[in-house]
Amino acid sequence: MKIKNFLMFFLIFSTLNFSACNNSNYGNINNNEMSYLPNSSIYTMATPTRFNDFFLELFNTLSIVIGYADSQEEFDYYRNIIYNELYRLHMLFDIYNEYPGINNIYTINKNAGIAPVEVDPEIIELIKISKEAYNITNGVFNIALGSVLSIWHTHRNAENPTLPSMESLLIANEFTNINDIIIDEENSTIFLRYENMSLDVGSIGKGFAIELAVGRAREAGFESFLLNVGGDVLTANGPPERGFWNVGVESPDHSLNAQSVVDVVLADNLAVFVSGDYQRFFVIDGVAYSHIINPKTLMPAYNFRSVTVLHSSAVYSEIISLAAFIMDLDDGLELMARYDAEALWILNDGQIFTSPGYVNFSRDLVN
Repeated sequence: MKIKNFLMFFLIFSTLNFSACNNSNYGNINNNEMSYLPNSSIYTMATPTRFNDFFLELFNTLSIVIGYADSQEEFDYYRNIIYNELYRLHMLFDIYNEYPGINNIYTINKNAGIAPVEVDPEIIELIKISKEAYNITNGVFNIALGSVLSIWHTHRNAENPTLPSMESLLIANEFTNINDIIIDEENSTIFLRYENMSLDVGSIGKGFAIELAVGRAREAGFESFLLNVGGDVLTANGPPERGFWNVGVESPDHSLNAQSVVDVVLADNLAVFVSGDYQRFFVIDGVAYSHIINPKTLMPAYNFRSVTVLHSSAVYSEIISLAAFIMDLDDGLELMARYDAEALWILNDGQIFTSPGYVNFSRDLVN
């Protein structure tokens, strides 16, 4: 799974306090509004209070839930729905570990070239969307790149990082054809045609999980909240007094003691995802290399410092942000237009470029 430090990727403004289960009064709403308390048969007059909680163990990153509820009990009820859904999907999409009684992505990779693996419907759906994403990005987005990505993973995580040989990458790349992922929906199985194949869903799994977890909470009655998983944000309805969440887009040029933002996104029922080169990277001979690999060159992408994408869907926001980070600017703009997304690019020289409609979501940028 991708490891992102939330504090380095996004700052959620509105004087939010990130201590666990901290709350503060945030004013009254219309006296005629009432909310239903879970596991209760009574209605109570609503004076919504902001609550928040965080957890560290899912998707190898920090997750934060911030929302408005009538009581700590109500907030905890919704928070647990989100946590449990993220935990379930974390296990399903894990490529490094197996779990008792669960067939996950690790299980599929382990059985590559051997036998189909019966899986949960969420994995079927994840892979179907990933195949669609491969087509809409002309192969830039490819979950079948696992054999190549594992080589990079080994080299960058060594005690003394090194660059892999192009020969080894080209050999691994022979087993990255997305059409060799065989989906059998009737029998709910996934089969990788060749033994050397492997899937890596780090480029989509978190967005998919965020969207399902937020959907479950909304179905249960949670109305005004956001979920931040490692800096990738999906917002439901905004705070009662304002109607939108302020999501800060961080500058890649920062220090641990002085984080800065280049803009604030006004987000209401909106996903805000970023792909960048300034969090997960490694340095060899004074040169920094991004963790995001271009499947066309098999080398780290280098066109931009970061790309922040706004979309109604967390899944597509994650897909599009990764693809746009690898693509050149013109292709990225075309992708935004085709899928009704907006984006902010930070170029290598620090310049900022935005898609035409991005300004409609921006607090600070006027053009």
